Amino acid sequence: MGQRDNRSPGRHSAPRDREKAPLRREALHDNYYYEDRKKFEDISSYSSEPRRQMDRAAVRRAKRAPVKKSTAGRGVPTPRPKRRVRAGAVISWALFLLVIGAVGLFLYMFMGLKVTDLDGGLAVSAGQAGVKNIAMFGVDSRDGENEGRSDAIMVLSIDSRTHTLKMASFMRDSNVYIDGYGYDKLTHAYAYGGPELAVRTLNQNFQLDITDYITVNFYDMTEIVEAFGGVELELTGEEMLEVNRNLWNLSREAEDVGAEAPIKDSDYFTDVNGTHNMVDGEYAGGKFLLNGAQAVAYSRIRYIGGDGERTSRQHEVLKGLLQRAKQRTVFAWPSIVHGVVPHCETSLNFLDMVKLAPFAFGHIEIESATFPGEAEGAYDTKNGDGQYVMGFDEGLMQENLHRFIYG
Repeated sequence: MGQRDNRSPGRHSAPRDREKAPLRREALHDNYYYEDRKKFEDISSYSSEPRRQMDRAAVRRAKRAPVKKSTAGRGVPTPRPKRRVRAGAVISWALFLLVIGAVGLFLYMFMGLKVTDLDGGLAVSAGQAGVKNIAMFGVDSRDGENEGRSDAIMVLSIDSRTHTLKMASFMRDSNVYIDGYGYDKLTHAYAYGGPELAVRTLNQNFQLDITDYITVNFYDMTEIVEAFGGVELELTGEEMLEVNRNLWNLSREAEDVGAEAPIKDSDYFTDVNGTHNMVDGEYAGGKFLLNGAQAVAYSRIRYIGGDGERTSRQHEVLKGLLQRAKQRTVFAWPSIVHGVVPHCETSLNFLDMVKLAPFAFGHIEIESATFPGEAEGAYDTKNGDGQYVMGFDEGLMQENLHRFIYG
C-alpha cells in the first residue's frame, strides 16, 4: 500500500482534482483590478501621469475648437467665426451718424440767419428766474436792410415756470426818454441807434432786463407767412375791404421798384356781389386762411381804429402763426424755420436757440397786452417839436408792465 497522506483537507485547501483547474475570479465592478498589471490605473486618486496628460491635451483641443452636437449625439468641431461685429461699434457708428444728421438739419434750419451781438450792460434790473425777455422789432424796409423806424415794438416774455409766452406791445408813439436824444417817440429809437439803442430805451424807461432782440422785416412777411402755410384769422367786412386796398397798394409799390407784383387776382376778396369793389363794396366778413400777401395787407391796415387797433391786428397775426405752427407736425418745423430765419436778425446765438427749442415744441399758453393804455393813464399830447405823442403815468406803466411780464 502506498504512503498515506495524513493531512486532512482543511477549510482553505483546494481538492487535489482542482489544483490544475483554470483560474477563476469574480468580476470586479470598481475597476480596481486588471489582468494586465502594467496598465493599472488608480482612477480614484488620479495617479496616472499619462492619463492626466491626455486629459489636459483634450481640454486644450476643446478650447481651440468648440464642439457642436450632431444629430447622432457626437461632438463635431465647428469652424470658428472669422470676425465678430461688436455691439459697441455699431452703437458708436449709429450715434455718429445721428449727430451728423442733427448738425446738418440745424444748419439747414438756420441758414441765412443774421446774428449781431449787442453791447453788454444793457439790462437795468435783475428780472426774475425762469423768465427770459426778448425785444422784438418789426420794420418795413423795402431795400432789404433792417433799418429805419420800428413799426412794431414788443417784448416777448418766455416764462418757463408756467410755460407761457407773453407778448407785451408798446404804442409806437409813446413819449419816452432816448439816451442822447431826449424825449421822443419810442419808434424813433431804432432809427437813431438800431436794436442796441432801442433795447436800452426799453430797459431804461421801464426797468427791464432785456439783453437780446429779434428784428423781423415786415416787408418780407409774405414769405414768413407762406412758410407757416398761411394764418387763420377772423375778419370783419370793413377789414376785408381794407385788405383789398392794401393789396392794390402793395402791387403798385412792387412796380415802382421794378419788381414783379406778388399780388394775384385770387388774392383779392370778393364782395357780396362777387366783385373786387375797392370803393364802396359790401363784404360779409368771416374766418379765412390768409396767404402771405393777404396777411401783410391785414397787418398794414391804418384806417380802422387807431394805432392801438393796428397793434392788436399785428398781435393776431403773430398768435395765428403760433397756432398754425402748433397744428403742424414736428416734421414740418425744419421747413418753417428755414423759411422764416432769412428774414430775421437777432442777437441770439445757436446755443441760445437750442435752449429755447424744448419750450417752442411744447404746449404753450399765449397772452398779449398793449402798453400804455387806459390803465396806465395814456393821453394824447404834443412834444416840443409839435409832434403828436402819447403820454402816460410812468409809475403805473412800470407797475402794470411788470405785473404782466413776471406775474
